[in-house]
Order: sequence, then C-alpha cells, then structure tokens
Amino acid sequence: MSLKNEKGYALVTVLIVIVVFMIISLSFMGQAFSSTKQNQVVEKKSRSVAAAEMGISYYQVEIQRTFESKQQAVSDYIRANPALRTNFKREAAVKMADELQKTTITTPANVPYHMNNYVVIPDPNPSSNKVKISLNVVGTDNLKESTLFAQMSINFDSIVNQAAEENITENALPIYTNVSMAPSGCNTLDCTNVYINGNGSFSGNNGIKDNQTIFSTGSLSFTGNGNENNITNVKIHSEGELTIGKNMNSAANILIETKDKANFMQNVKISGSSKILVNKSLDADQNLELADHSFVFVGGTDVPNTDKAATVDNNLNILTSSKMCVKGNLSAKSISVDSNSKLYVLGRVWESGVETSNYTVNSDTFIKECGMEVPVDFKIKWGDNVNTLINNVDYN
Repeated sequence: MSLKNEKGYALVTVLIVIVVFMIISLSFMGQAFSSTKQNQVVEKKSRSVAAAEMGISYYQVEIQRTFESKQQAVSDYIRANPALRTNFKREAAVKMADELQKTTITTPANVPYHMNNYVVIPDPNPSSNKVKISLNVVGTDNLKESTLFAQMSINFDSIVNQAAEENITENALPIYTNVSMAPSGCNTLDCTNVYINGNGSFSGNNGIKDNQTIFSTGSLSFTGNGNENNITNVKIHSEGELTIGKNMNSAANILIETKDKANFMQNVKISGSSKILVNKSLDADQNLELADHSFVFVGGTDVPNTDKAATVDNNLNILTSSKMCVKGNLSAKSISVDSNSKLYVLGRVWESGVETSNYTVNSDTFIKECGMEVPVDFKIKWGDNVNTLINNVDYN
C-alpha cells in the first residue's frame, strides 16, 4: 500500500514539473515573440525616420538652389528702388523671403518622403537680416510615417553693395534719352532749338538745318518734297513714331532717337560717328548705309517673333568700322558688311527672302557687343558664406 502511494506522489511530482517547465517555456516564447515584434516596429520606425532625414537633406539642397536663383531678382529689385538701399540687407531678407515662399519646392517621384507646412518669413525682429524657413518632412516605410520638423535660416549680414566698394561697370543696351531740351516757345524749324509739345509734322523742303536740335513729346514726321541731305551735327528726339519722308544722304555726326518706330521712306546714308537709336521697329523703304564709325540700334521690343524688327527693302551696307544691332528679326534684299564692321542680330535673318544663319548671336553676345559700359550704382555681392543652414530638427 505504501509503495503504491509513493508511486502516486512521484507521478504527481513529475506532472507538476512538466507543467512548470511548460509555463516557463511558454513565457520565454511569448517574450521572444513580443521582442521580435517590438524590434520590427522599431526597425520600421527607424527606416521612416531615415527617409525623413533623407528628405531634409534633399529639401535643403533645393532651397539653397532656389535661393541662389533668386539672388539677381532681389538685387535688381533693390537697385530699382533707391529708397530701399539705406537698409538693403534687411530689405534683401524681406524680398528673398517673399521670393522663396512663392516658389514651389518640388519633390521627386517615387521617393519615400514629402514636405508640408513650408513657411518662409523674414525674421520678425526688424533689426535682423535673416530669413527664417520652417517645414515638415514626412518619411514613409511600409505605411509607417515619421515626421521631422526642420528649421533653416539665411543670414544676410555679410552681403555688401559691391558698387560702393569697387569700381565696377556693366554692359547696358542703348537708351533713348540722350537728347534733352527744356520747353521753349519755338516750335518751328526756323529755330536752332525746336521743342514740340505733342506731335510735330513738317512738310517744307530741306527743313532740317545743321547744328539743330529737335525734341518732340509725341510723334515727329518730315514729309516735304525736299531731301534732308548733307546735314551735320543734328540731334532729333521723338517720344512717338518718327518718319523721314525723303532721302537723308551724307548725314554726318547726327543723333536720331525715338522711343517708338522709325520709318525712312527713301535712302538713308549716315557717317561721321552718327547714331540712330530706335526702341521699336525700323523700316527703310530703299537703302540703308552706315559708314565711318556709325551705329544703328533697333530694339524691336513690341515686335512678335514672326515679324521683322528691322526691314530694309533694298540694300543694307555696313562699312568702315560701323555697327548695327537688331534685337529681333532682320530682313533685307542684300546685306553687305565689310571686314571692319559688324552686324549683330538677336533673332532671325532673311536676305532676299532666304533665311540665313549669318549675323545671328545669342543674348550674352548681343548685350556685350551692342551695349556700352556704364558705372553700376548698386549691386549686391552675395559672397560664399550666405547659405541655408539647418539649425534645428525636431524628432518628436
């Protein structure tokens, strides 16, 4: 009887030991499974954070690139508003913040991050020359998202007005304000100085005289029967359209400028360092000849690309160190440019109705060759140390 009882106790003991081992084993297995699952969650979280960090690096580069692309616009804006130059560092920060805010920062396709809440403002402190930038970058991995809040800044303390520190110039295209005159009571061609308030029209013969200055606030036309040949030292300014009805041959040391169109209805031959400056289009019904260091500039600013900025119905001759520049398209029956002269066309060229690639140049060459050096009154020198810097990233 005692032996049987001992066997029963042993069986119970074995069963208890087995149960205890099973509980312990299940507990370890549960903990291991929980740890594995937790590690997977942490790994996914880490990967989404890494994606967000990659996005921050990308957006920093894009903001830097955009910032650099807007520097010229900011400099030109302050240059065009002299009142802003007194505190130009702060004004540069205000303008740059506006330019950056209204420019879309794009995100590449198929990347594990995107940006939202992009805000660019000038530092609220009016004595600060900084731009403050904030944005959220969201990183994604297998539907798990991590959002990082980033702040950047651009400090303009180191920018300078280069024109105030260095004697610099730049090439600028011709302007149409070289002839000026105070209003006077004389509005006929009998005077040496002629001021016309409004449109002027003259139909007499050989009306333009040597050493005469003619200024009109409107259009100006000379449509008489006589030619305007052999005139010297004449200055003509027209705010509106200019028309010369007859020949203007052997005109020496003259300056003709119009802010509108110029129409030459017969032959034009200028020499002796003469200049014809036309803001819009030029139309010569017969021949146009430049000689002896003369210069013709045609702006063509109101002419569509399919039209002609300059049209010469017969022959265009550019001789003896002369130059003609056309900011647009040019058409002539024939074009002759001697070896010491130049023709620059920022557009297309047709000779006898056939398009040619001769004389066409790009914008940089056109400005360099057709402009003149002028002192620069304001120009921001940005320097290499003006750049965007991440100064805070919030991982919460």
